[in-house]
Amino acid sequence: MRSARDSARQRAEGYRERSLALHGWICAKCAREFDAATLHLLTVHHKDGNHHNNPPDGSNWENLCVYCHEDEHSRDLLADYLSGDDAPDD
Repeated sequence: MRSARDSARQRAEGYRERSLALHGWICAKCAREFDAATLHLLTVHHKDGNHHNNPPDGSNWENLCVYCHEDEHSRDLLADYLSGDDAPDD
């Protein structure tokens, strides 16, 4: 279990660093700029929802602040709820 967590963390750190280098230290949604002291609040969002899809050109990533990232995922949950897609299968 520990090695799986370590592997996932290393993978995430790798694409996070690449995304920050490619897309800069700015939220793609609200345009908030970050510095070294606040950079931990900038996250990488996978546009297609697949955390294993990490192309080297960064085309599946966008840097979002924690607030915009939460909003992005909340929209998906709300859309599923409103469309009835969140109902358990019978």
